[in-house]
Amino acid sequence: MNTQLTIRNVPEAVNLYLRKKASLSNKSINQVVIEELSKEVPNLDKPLGSSLSWFIGSGMDSKTIEALKVEDAIQKERFAKENAIS
Repeated sequence: MNTQLTIRNVPEAVNLYLRKKASLSNKSINQVVIEELSKEVPNLDKPLGSSLSWFIGSGMDSKTIEALKVEDAIQKERFAKENAIS
C-alpha cells in the first residue's frame, strides 16, 4: 500500500538539488524524492543525523553540482541587479 505525504518547509538548497536532479535525469520530482528517501530505508539503525546527511547534498554527482553552480551564479547576478544602488 502506498501512502501520500506532504512535506513542508523544505530548505531552498534541498529544493534546488531535487529539482536539478529531476531535470537532469528526466524524472519527476516525485520520482526523485521517492528514490532519495528509499536509499536510506535499510539504514534505519543509523543515528538520525547520519541517516539524513545524504539529504543535504553529500554524494551529488558532478552534473548536479555544476547545474547548482550555474543556478547560484544566475541568482547572484539577479540579486545584484535588483539591489543595485541607482
